[in-house]
Amino acid sequence: MDEKKLIFILAGILIFGFLSLFIIIVPWFNWGRLPDWEAVAVDNLLMALVGAAIAYGIYIGSKTM
Repeated sequence: MDEKKLIFILAGILIFGFLSLFIIIVPWFNWGRLPDWEAVAVDNLLMALVGAAIAYGIYIGSKTM
């Protein structure tokens, strides 16, 4: 297997796990009360930006290999 393909597969798994942890699992802790949708939207936006930064870093790192 090509090393770049392996890096992209591992990066995809990492990003999927990161997003599933913060978007799916963490809101279950507060399931009993009504969510503040503005705060949820801001949190999801921040998590998407962090995920994009991680993906960009992995992409740039794979280009320098």
